[in-house]
Amino acid sequence: MKSIRIIILVVFGLLLGISSVEAQQNQNRGKNMNKAAVETMTAEQKQLIQEQRDRIKEKRELFRASLTEAQLAIFDNNNLTRQERHDALMASLTETQKALMQEHRESVQESKQQFRNSMTTEQRQQIRSRMQMNRETQGAGELRETVRQQRKQRMHNNGGN
Repeated sequence: MKSIRIIILVVFGLLLGISSVEAQQNQNRGKNMNKAAVETMTAEQKQLIQEQRDRIKEKRELFRASLTEAQLAIFDNNNLTRQERHDALMASLTETQKALMQEHRESVQESKQQFRNSMTTEQRQQIRSRMQMNRETQGAGELRETVRQQRKQRMHNNGGN
């Protein structure tokens, strides 16, 4: 009876160890793919991305500075769900703030288009193959969850900016 318990504990430990190793490999695979994508970028593309990040950060700070005390209270109210905060904040925006948001959206779209135009055929193929590999290895729900986790990690690493 005692030997059966020991065998069950060993098997359970092995399964737990294997699953954690697999999870770590999946996480590292995503990081390696991102590193590979960055390594294949030209200096101009890296500069475009950095400029876009700087513009986004600048516009975000400008928008945040334009918020009133009441809007900041809505923004920081954790009693509301994310959607409720969004709806309340959007309803309270002035025309100037809405124009800032629209300008920001257009700027981001323009930057994305510039980046797309700078991509080579080889880079496009690499992106397609990575996307295909993700589709094959993960279901749609898992892929969405992975993207959410990556965004959350980036937000945490960047201090929320």
